[in-house]
Amino acid sequence: MTKPQYRQRAIVQREELSEDYFILWIWDEDMGALCKPGQFYEIRALAVFEDAPTSVSIPRLFKPISIYDNQGGRIGFMIKRVGLGTNALSKLKAGDTLELIGPAGNGFPLAEDRKILLISGGAGYPPLWYLQKKLIGQNKVYWIHGGATGSDIFPCDEMWTEDGSIGRKGRACDDLENTIKEREIDLIYSCGPFGMLKEATRISEMYDIEHYSSLEAYMACGIGVCHGCTVPIGTKEDWDYLRVCKEGPVFSAKEIRWEIM
Repeated sequence: MTKPQYRQRAIVQREELSEDYFILWIWDEDMGALCKPGQFYEIRALAVFEDAPTSVSIPRLFKPISIYDNQGGRIGFMIKRVGLGTNALSKLKAGDTLELIGPAGNGFPLAEDRKILLISGGAGYPPLWYLQKKLIGQNKVYWIHGGATGSDIFPCDEMWTEDGSIGRKGRACDDLENTIKEREIDLIYSCGPFGMLKEATRISEMYDIEHYSSLEAYMACGIGVCHGCTVPIGTKEDWDYLRVCKEGPVFSAKEIRWEIM
């Protein structure tokens, strides 16, 4: 794995997706050559720090943001406004500067000649967009995505919303068993809320399906120093706490000790 590097890069485009989601695009061919689906960058809004009065409370830590897309160095970060850090990022526009550390973490293992299911929920969508671009030419890929409302929904094969405003009413795993059987799924990749990942893992284990999950965790440093993002990984008889930012964020789902998280 390549050692994460610090950079400052100008935003070349800002793209609005919905009331809550937006994409920041940068350009760097060297960075693009290093990126893999499932990896992330620690990013921070440099311009906001420089311009804000000292009396204003601004988050000082970097935010871990998954790589949404990489087009030969045109790299996109799809972000949801959820707190101080992402709200600071939401103030940026084309020409403003991002501070970045990455690429960080281990990405998804790629496969060929498989029947693959992607399952995501809410802000778990971005890393799977980059992943499906790498998989779709060599595999049969089907994508289920769910969210609370229509504002959480983006292009996929099967949409679920808790309020029923778009697609099927319910949660992304509600009909997962039928999908697995009907499409003869033999590999699953997932990213999203804890409850969704846990349920997807339970079902995938019932059918003995290979399954990789990308986990979310609070990260203070994002480079493996602080050990603030550890999760229990291993077998029931032999497990240890591993770092989401360093050994993850992608783990074999059956090795995640969901019952003690």
